[in-house]
Amino acid sequence: MKGPSFHPTPVLESDLTMPKFLPLVMTACLVAAPLEAQPRYTMGNEPVTLSASETDPCSYGEIVELAPETTISVYPGASEELEPIGELAEATPVWVCETSNDEQMVGIIYGAYQDQDCEVSSPVAEDTDYSGPCDSGWVMARDVELLAG
Repeated sequence: MKGPSFHPTPVLESDLTMPKFLPLVMTACLVAAPLEAQPRYTMGNEPVTLSASETDPCSYGEIVELAPETTISVYPGASEELEPIGELAEATPVWVCETSNDEQMVGIIYGAYQDQDCEVSSPVAEDTDYSGPCDSGWVMARDVELLAG
């Protein structure tokens, strides 16, 4: 009586290049990477930061008087060389939360409608990038008039 025969499975060249589980391991490593390891700024994008203080982190203002049918551009970082991410019209209410190093631009938060609560009227315990319900970006400081704060 003969024992069971052994037939080895042929090894394909593609099986030698990358284990099937490696992409899954690589993805898990990227997902599990701590937030601090991720770049805060990419390609000029600079989130608007709420600064820690005992007072409100932002001041209230509005877009200054503009020429008829004119808007100002909103940028994803403190540079007019970036691609605009939005436009704002005259008298649009904004919250001014940050000033660029050269003081030419301000980081703002603005709502999609007139009385939207952007959740910036309470102090924050530590500096944090804005992630509330409203939009944010950067505009030229000369285009904003501060009204309170």
